[in-house]
This record gives sequence, structure tokens and C-alpha cells, in this order.
Amino acid sequence: MTLPTLLIILAPFVLILMILGFITLNRYIAYKERVALAQLGFSMEDIAQREAAQRHGNRGVLWGGVITAMSGLALLLGLSTLGVGAWLIGGLLPLFVGLGIILIYFMTSGPAPHKEEAPADAPLGGPEAQKGERDGDDECPAP
Repeated sequence: MTLPTLLIILAPFVLILMILGFITLNRYIAYKERVALAQLGFSMEDIAQREAAQRHGNRGVLWGGVITAMSGLALLLGLSTLGVGAWLIGGLLPLFVGLGIILIYFMTSGPAPHKEEAPADAPLGGPEAQKGERDGDDECPAP
């Protein structure tokens, strides 16, 4: 087995491992963020509303990119059985077009626009911290 053939066979597995590692790391960071927000006093409803506000964008673009990339990968693997040649472009082209679409989806999906901006002097912390300041718990009693 020659080096280019071995590279063509192993490259998809390395790519899949990298993607799975990225997904795992992303989910772990989201988990740690949720735990930190819960420790600050935010309720699960607040966290769910925050996550729903972040999930915006066209999911169809993401699905189209994944389907195109996986079709290109399948073509690349199928055509690689014929050997190394110009026909591998038939698999490489849709693979990289799909990866480009996925990259564009993630690059353009920034944070959701907020309808209300918090005032600059708003207290940090969870709802309990804000509630205590609104109720007047920190004020001195009248003489």
C-alpha cells in the first residue's frame, strides 16, 4: 500500500475524530457554563431562555452542508478504490464545498440581538442578588 492511498484511507477517520473531539469539548464547555450560572443563582428557566436566544440561524444551511460533505466523503472513499487520479476531485469537491457551508454557518451565527439592554449600573449576579437590592434589604432602617 502506497503512502497516498494510506493517507486517503486514514484522513476521513482523523477528520471524524477531530469533529467528535470538537463536539465533545463544546458540550463540556456548555455544561461547565451552565453549572457556573446555576451557582450564581440563575434558575433553569433563565438558562433555557438564554440558550434559546443563542440558537438562531437557519438550520437548513447546516444540514445542507453536512449532507454535501458526507456525500463528498462517500464519493472520495468509493473513488479511491480505483487508485489515485484526477477522478478523486469528484469526491473532494463536494467534501470541501460541504465543509465550507458548515464553516459559513458557524462563522455567521453570532450572538442573538438582545431586545433589552441591561443598564450599565445593573448589579452582577443572579436574580436573587437583584431581588435583594430592589426590595431594599440593604438599606438602613429609619430611626
